[in-house]
Amino acid sequence: YEIIGLTRHIKSRSLGEELRPILFRPLVQSIGSDPSMMGYSIVVRSAGDPASVAGAVRRVIHGLDPALAIYNAKTLDEHLRDALFLPRLAWTLFGVVGIVGLILAAIGLYGVMSYSISRRTREIGIRMALGAQSGGVQRLVVRQGMVLTLVAVALGLGSAWAAAKLLSNFLYGVPPHDPVTFTVVPIFLTAVALLACWLPSRRAANVNPLTALRSE
Repeated sequence: YEIIGLTRHIKSRSLGEELRPILFRPLVQSIGSDPSMMGYSIVVRSAGDPASVAGAVRRVIHGLDPALAIYNAKTLDEHLRDALFLPRLAWTLFGVVGIVGLILAAIGLYGVMSYSISRRTREIGIRMALGAQSGGVQRLVVRQGMVLTLVAVALGLGSAWAAAKLLSNFLYGVPPHDPVTFTVVPIFLTAVALLACWLPSRRAANVNPLTALRSE
């Protein structure tokens, strides 16, 4: 064979495979000496509507060899739509599961933080009975809750960053370490935790110290 050029590595079977070297041969050589049992793909570039030239392409091929079977003729957009069907289905399922998981995480985080702060009503009453100001007590409670939240966010980000690499083969057009995801989600959960710390602490700080001291 005479080598007439070199190309970069490509994907030839699926979008999820790794790039690999491919050997291109003229159809005359391939069909004559090493015919493919899977058939051949011919790509035709058209200046107009691709569907309008399908009949002309069929006539040209039958003119070369009337015995050749022509099947699975489609435009490149149709080919890409079929090839991306399963990945898009996976994207949709991952997206739904991710949104539901984020909502459940927000609800659980708010519930746990709110309950934890509400359990400190008696402590807040004692602090205020000893002369602490309501604003100072609120800031103390919120600061302690947010320190715990930031530690949890840091641990979660590290775990998610490591796990994202495992899902890279399922992602197309989205990097595994997507900056939007790794920015918006932590900020959202931190805001939920801040709200869960502030509302109960504000409510407890505005309660009469005697009532707070009697709280169980």
